[in-house]
Amino acid sequence: MTMNVWTVTSGIAALTLSGLGIYLAVPASPKETSTGYSITTPGEADRIGLCLRSVKGAGHVPKEGTLWLVVHGIGNRGYYLSRQVQPDASGSGWIVGSLQVGGATSPEGQQYELLLWRLDPRVTDVVNHVFTAEGMPVFVGPPQGVVTVAHTTVARTADKRPCS
Repeated sequence: MTMNVWTVTSGIAALTLSGLGIYLAVPASPKETSTGYSITTPGEADRIGLCLRSVKGAGHVPKEGTLWLVVHGIGNRGYYLSRQVQPDASGSGWIVGSLQVGGATSPEGQQYELLLWRLDPRVTDVVNHVFTAEGMPVFVGPPQGVVTVAHTTVARTADKRPCS
């Protein structure tokens, strides 16, 4: 059986186009999935000092489980549970007060991820116990029972004034 050039070329083109359609329909990363949460302040790529006065976001604080703001230095291993978020005055968002991002020796330009983790009730109980008994919990990644629901990346300035 012989095939002509037109048949072979059109078959290859059809396969390529159908594969491209499937590729474009699949999200590039799980971060593109809408969770109903976002970090609104600071914004993506904002420059911040050692002390970040507040972090604000959209989305309701859950009735079961908790939301925690997590700080992770890009290139570092530790994920630091910094603060449990609280509902803001409007009731339709959340807020976290002052927190330190990095250390006083962090170089200017160091990038940090600010992540919002939603913890299921079981993990919330463990974290609350560790937080009160031992201080700020540090993880090497999200433990089982934790979902990242919002994310932004910021960069440090030369400002090394601590939160007072």
